[in-house]
Amino acid sequence: MVSAALAWVVFQRYEVVGDSMRPTLLHGDRLLILRWRWVPVGQILVVRDARSPDDLVKRLIRRSRSSVWIEGDNTLVSTDSRQMGWFSKTGVVGWAIYRYYPPNRAGSLIGG
Repeated sequence: MVSAALAWVVFQRYEVVGDSMRPTLLHGDRLLILRWRWVPVGQILVVRDARSPDDLVKRLIRRSRSSVWIEGDNTLVSTDSRQMGWFSKTGVVGWAIYRYYPPNRAGSLIGG
């Protein structure tokens, strides 16, 4: 019971919506998010979008002491820091570490 509660606090599931991270992530991919604000540059993170109730899944390009610069891999359709500027680190939900669905694309997202 304790381990299940700990897993809920540390990990979160997330479904990709849209094509901004194509070809790395596709619409409908389901991810396991490590709920952690420190994400290495170059990795995929989930961040709260202050303009809407939806979260964004993007790649971390740069970071400052209090902010992160994020960009989608599909630059033609991505709305990200190039349009909206820096995002507050307090809005970082976590680090996308594993794609678990669809099964034929399952695997680690750590590393690049």
